[in-house]
Amino acid sequence: MIKLKSLLKEFQGKTLHVYDFDDTLVKTQTSVGLINKDGDRIELSSHEFATHKLKPGERYDFSDFDKLIKKSKPIAANIAQIKRSLSNPTIRTTILTARRLAFPIAKHLKDSYGLNVYVVGVGSADPEVKADWIENQVVKRRYVNIKFVDDSVKNLTAVAARLEKYPEVNLELIDAKTGQSLTQLTT
Repeated sequence: MIKLKSLLKEFQGKTLHVYDFDDTLVKTQTSVGLINKDGDRIELSSHEFATHKLKPGERYDFSDFDKLIKKSKPIAANIAQIKRSLSNPTIRTTILTARRLAFPIAKHLKDSYGLNVYVVGVGSADPEVKADWIENQVVKRRYVNIKFVDDSVKNLTAVAARLEKYPEVNLELIDAKTGQSLTQLTT
């Protein structure tokens, strides 16, 4: 039994699975607010937000993302994937979200889907922020096998570009919308 524990300890921390939350694991009713130059708020869907370019005088309002999540629709294939990751003690499984607060996500996943998972809220929609976090895991924690599942090709591309300088890292990129591996993704 001691040998098994030491083997588990040796492999633990070498593999990291990272999942986005919104439109990757679940669909929620949460939207991004767009405050126009007159101060009016317009609701943007996740697709509209992903393709929107701010005009002078406009700003985004992400306050809806700090609230508790009341209802969501699971994306079954990706929920099954994260359950497999969580069931393997040699894999560190993390949700990396652009949302600022991790607690509403952790509570919702526990209450609605029975998932007890570590959640990191980066508080930014900038793909480089997610790339920073994942690179930091490689540098500080020495992960060598990384699977990153996200619905944003911009996020996947940023991570691929950032980790190119670490040839020892085996990176698997999964487009959450299609389930396809984008391991050969280049910038």
